[in-house]
Amino acid sequence: MIWQDKALIMLGDINVDTIWPVAAIPEPGRDGLVDTVKMEAGGAILNSTIMLDRLDMKTRLLGCVGEDIWAAYLRDALSSTQIDLSAVQTTQIENTGLDFILVTPDGERTMFGYRGANKLLDPEKINPSIFENAALLHISGYAFLESPQRDAVWRAIELANDRDVPISLDTGLEPVMRENEVFRRVLPMLTICITGLAEVDHLLGATTAQDAAEKLQKIGVSLVAIKMGGKGSLLLNQGNITKCPPFDVGEVDTTGAGDAYSAGIIAGYTLGLSSAAMGMLASALGAMAVMVEGAGFSLPKRSALLTFLDDADWPDGKEMKLARSELIQRFHA
Repeated sequence: MIWQDKALIMLGDINVDTIWPVAAIPEPGRDGLVDTVKMEAGGAILNSTIMLDRLDMKTRLLGCVGEDIWAAYLRDALSSTQIDLSAVQTTQIENTGLDFILVTPDGERTMFGYRGANKLLDPEKINPSIFENAALLHISGYAFLESPQRDAVWRAIELANDRDVPISLDTGLEPVMRENEVFRRVLPMLTICITGLAEVDHLLGATTAQDAAEKLQKIGVSLVAIKMGGKGSLLLNQGNITKCPPFDVGEVDTTGAGDAYSAGIIAGYTLGLSSAAMGMLASALGAMAVMVEGAGFSLPKRSALLTFLDDADWPDGKEMKLARSELIQRFHA
């Protein structure tokens, strides 16, 4: 069952992840041996898109892949989903993006990325018709790193603005560190900004999560979600602050947790959830992501979310109880 008629346009990197569980990162010059290697659909925007699809949200992917075995693998894997791939471009110049991810026993990940075809997304090949029935344009900050992909982002923003389509951004720390001025330019154009305290500190000199959220809202962002890792998150929505404590779960692998969190914010906004329910949905999806190895198709389905909502140890307070009831009612429908 698809929840909404309009599509969520998801713009960013489309990758294949290879996940290597290691006992420890080896010293330079030494070998690191693993018992298993897992291959999975990946990349921040693709992880969020898969998560939204698993929540029965209508999505359309906008990105670029090569003409290689990796692209064939992704198309085959994604054929089991309802994700619209009609706007995905192909190129013979570069191979499909690849991520090499080392995961240590504490669940922390170290990633090496080859962006490949992603950076060759052609703005001239973006069909304006894909925005005619769009609920939201969501952008991964990594898409701002290089042109022509960066030019394609600005083209997509222009098309979204022409059709009054809200714009959402998940900044990412590395892109903000590299392209500070680009992000300063785009922030006032956003309806939703999903980010971390370090990113906003780098951009606007924020000292606390509330300070960061308030500074973003002052420059025009309607909905701000500040990710704080193990401390949960903070939402500022139309002037109202909601603090969302984390769920206490065992960490297996943090890969994709932030992407799943972002999907929760996007879904909550699109479905018109309250701020508390939106924040707790995002927190629940992020928590479930760290409980499994990898991201992509390892991310939870709606049925697993409902089980988690029923069984999880929820934070105390009337607002959190109301949020839990709202989520269970919405996703049981």
